[in-house]
Amino acid sequence: MADDRSTPVETTPHLSEFSSSLTSGGALPRAISRRGLLAGGAGLAVLGLGACASNDPLTPHGAAHVGADDELAIETTPATIPNDPPVVTGEFVSAKMAGRPTRWAVARPRGVTGELPVVVVAHALNTNEKTIFSHGLNIQGFVQQHVDAGNPPFAVACADVGNNYFHLRTDGADGAAMIIDEFVPMLEQSPELDLRTDKIGLFGWSMGGYGALRIGAILGPQRVAAIAVSSPAMWADPAQFPPRAFDSYADYRANSMFGQQHVFANIPLMISVGTSDQFYMYTRQWTADLHPPAAFATSPGGHTNRYWRSALPDQIAFLGRSLAA
Repeated sequence: MADDRSTPVETTPHLSEFSSSLTSGGALPRAISRRGLLAGGAGLAVLGLGACASNDPLTPHGAAHVGADDELAIETTPATIPNDPPVVTGEFVSAKMAGRPTRWAVARPRGVTGELPVVVVAHALNTNEKTIFSHGLNIQGFVQQHVDAGNPPFAVACADVGNNYFHLRTDGADGAAMIIDEFVPMLEQSPELDLRTDKIGLFGWSMGGYGALRIGAILGPQRVAAIAVSSPAMWADPAQFPPRAFDSYADYRANSMFGQQHVFANIPLMISVGTSDQFYMYTRQWTADLHPPAAFATSPGGHTNRYWRSALPDQIAFLGRSLAA
C-alpha cells in the first residue's frame, strides 16, 4: 500500500447530498492530461464521453504513459491482521479466474451468533483479500465498533482478484464473474460462515471502487442493498486509461461505468473521495449524472490509506442501515 505517513491530518468526512452544476461539455484536446485538469481547477470544461468521438483505435500502448493514477505500492509481505475480531481465510480454484487458486477472507463481529448479511469487498490494485482487514484499514474493527454501539451486525468478505480490474480480460480471467458466480454462492453455502446473500452490500476502494460499482450494476437492486466506494478508479477520457485497467479502446467502451449511471437509480450509493485524490474530478463528473443523487462525502485527503480509513465509519454506518432496512 502507498505510504501515507507524510499526508496532512484530515478532517472527518461529512455526508452531503451532491448536486452539481457540472455539465458534460465538449471534449478537451488529448494533450490535456487528467492531472492537468486537476491542476486547472473546476473552471476548466469537464471531460465527457464526447472525448470518445474520435475513431482512433486507441490501444493500451497509446494510453500507457499517463501516470500512476490508481497504482499503489505492491505488497511484498502478507498484510498483518489485528486479532480482534477474527478473520477466517480459505481458498478455492476459480474457473472464472482461468483456473487459478483464489484466496478469500471473511470477518464476523464478535459476540454475534446466527445468520448475518454480508458486505462483499472489492479490493484495490496491488492489494489482496487481506488488505481491507489489515492494520492500515481494519474494516472489521470499525464494524465491531458499529455493532458494539447497538447497530445491526453484518459480516465482511473479500476475495483476491489480483490486478484483474473486475471484468473479462484477454487472459480469460474475470474478477466480477468470480465474485458473482463463485464467491457469493460459496458464502451462502458455507454453514461455518452462516451468511445470507439474498441481498448484499458492496464496498470497494480505488480499483475496487470501480469493481464494486460494476458488480452492483450487474446484480441490480434486487440483489444489492447499497454500495459504498472510496476513490473509485474511473476514467472519463478514453485517452487516459492505463492498460492495466482495460485491454483496448473497445474494452474501455464495453466496461467503463461512464454512461451507466442510470443503472443505480434504485441502489443507495455513498461515494467518498479526497479533494486531492487523482480521481476527484472524474468522480465528481460521474456522480453528477446520478439520479437520484448519491450521498457524496469529501474532505482533504489523497489516494491513501489515511483518507480511506477516515471515511470508513460513515461508510460502515451507511451500509449497515441499508442492510438492516
